[in-house]
This record gives sequence, structure tokens and C-alpha cells, in this order.
Amino acid sequence: MSIKKKNIDLSIIRDAHWDVVFDHVGLGFWELSIATGILRSTRSFKKNLGCPPDEVLSYETFLSLILPEDLDYVQDEIELTVSKEKNSYHSVHRIRRPDGEIRWIKADGILSQQDGESLKLIGTLLDVTDLKQ
Repeated sequence: MSIKKKNIDLSIIRDAHWDVVFDHVGLGFWELSIATGILRSTRSFKKNLGCPPDEVLSYETFLSLILPEDLDYVQDEIELTVSKEKNSYHSVHRIRRPDGEIRWIKADGILSQQDGESLKLIGTLLDVTDLKQ
């Protein structure tokens, strides 16, 4: 089989295709509006947290899943990134899923502000429990 090199327009790939790929690798994506506090996330993000894929998660709900012992650390990391004291947000912390299971989560994020858009924190979330054990 011969594959010819050519430019591929990735914009033609539909969101559903990305969902399949990210579900397969377990990588969730999220976006938090700094102005409104609205959290948008992919279904793999919700799966990592043990939530149904069609559930609308709020930022408060996300924070409520973090174990109390880890919450201050996570909030400090987010605040340092939002205040631009740090270039990016990195955290490995524990959550308690709605079913009670405790899992290790790795979350990373950066600030983003495209032309005409409000400031957002965008990033990824990955369940790293198997790596921690």
C-alpha cells in the first residue's frame, strides 16, 4: 500500500470522530469561562469523573468531587494560573466519584483568549489511577 503525502484538512473531522478517539485513550477536555464560571466538557471528561456523558457539570460540581485534602492545592493551582502568576495549571489529585470510588486524576490547563472572546482556562483531564498504583 502506498500512501501519498498530502495536506489533510483536519477541520473536516467531525466532533463525533474526536469523541471516539478521546474516549479510546481516556483523555477528557474541558473549558472554564473565567467571567461566567461556566464549565464545558467532553464526554470522556465526564466518564473520568464517573458521571453520565449527557450530564451538564458545573464548576462547583467538579470541585465537589475533589477530596477535601486535595481541594486547596487544586484551587491554588487554578488561581495562580488565572492570575497569570503561573503559565499553566498542572495538578494530580484524588476525586471521589458519585459511586464512591476514589480515583487519581491528572489535570492540565492554560489560559486562552481568542479575539473577541472572554478569558478561558482550557485543558485536559486523565484518570491516572492505574499509573499511581
